[in-house]
Amino acid sequence: MYLDSRLWAFTKGVRPRIAWAVLVGLLAVAAGVARLGLLGWLLARLFSGDSIESMILPIALVAGVMLLRSWLDYYRNMVAHRTAAIVQTHVRLMIYDHVTELGPAHFTEARTGDVILSMVEGVERLEVYFGQYLPQLFIAGLTPVLIFGFVAFVDLPIAFALLVAALVTLFAPAAWHSLDTKNSEARQRTYSAFGAEFLDSIQGLATLKAFGQTRERAAVLQAEAHKLFKSTMWVMGTNTLARGITDAGIGIGAAVALGWGAYRVEAGQMDLTALLVVLMLGVEVFRPLRDLRVILHQGMVGLAAAKGIFHLLDAQPLLQDANVPEDAEVALVPAVVFEGVTFSYPGGRQPAHT
Repeated sequence: MYLDSRLWAFTKGVRPRIAWAVLVGLLAVAAGVARLGLLGWLLARLFSGDSIESMILPIALVAGVMLLRSWLDYYRNMVAHRTAAIVQTHVRLMIYDHVTELGPAHFTEARTGDVILSMVEGVERLEVYFGQYLPQLFIAGLTPVLIFGFVAFVDLPIAFALLVAALVTLFAPAAWHSLDTKNSEARQRTYSAFGAEFLDSIQGLATLKAFGQTRERAAVLQAEAHKLFKSTMWVMGTNTLARGITDAGIGIGAAVALGWGAYRVEAGQMDLTALLVVLMLGVEVFRPLRDLRVILHQGMVGLAAAKGIFHLLDAQPLLQDANVPEDAEVALVPAVVFEGVTFSYPGGRQPAHT
């Protein structure tokens, strides 16, 4: 999974908010478990021939739980996005203070485009990382255990099957983590290079036109854009592969649970009502994994974008201030002195000032 200790350090002061967002997400999962459990029970009663009138109250309960689940999802997203905004503000202040410490001398040797991408877009990428990816990662890891605790009361062997399938599906994409990270970092470097070349071209457009170098410069930008295209395609390819592994794990896990449950019903080891409830809960146990799969790419991109921020924060000032104690008395007399200065008007016979 895409985690970084330095990025986690940025969450200092807001970790209780992250924990609260995860807890609300788990409450939403619990509401989903209740909804699907009730639906399975209703289907079993329908198959047994109960009348619709006798199921009005359970149907109303299902509708109420669905509304509760929707509100919890909305509230969790609001908490997570607010937390991400706080982290972004903290990171921007850190960058501002460090850039002030670096001073103008640093930017004589650093390309403006690279620095701007790190300060602006790099920080913006962190919004999705902290607001969506990080809370969803914790929820996806805890949900299988939560649902296992419920399904175990219905049927222990099927509960183990769902738990193993969910955990394998969660951690299997990690086998491609190094390749994903490598391609994403390469894409970030290419993107930074293209941004720097483009900004240099805009800033020096008048000079390029004066020396007739616009076509040559356009060829350079085209080459950089093609490199960016290729690196982006590699990132999308490896990410699609990881998502395919997740989809395969979800499909295989659900099929195993269904097949084994049907066998146990046929063998008399499990009743039909329990099978329907378990099948409904199988949808919920894999739902956080599907949600994580959707934003997995954003987590990887956010981690790659953070590399530029770390590079900027790790830079050391080229010029150091003198180590003068704060309480030292320095005698300064404000004055403006001109020594050896002369001034003459054009065409004048003698200097106007000496």
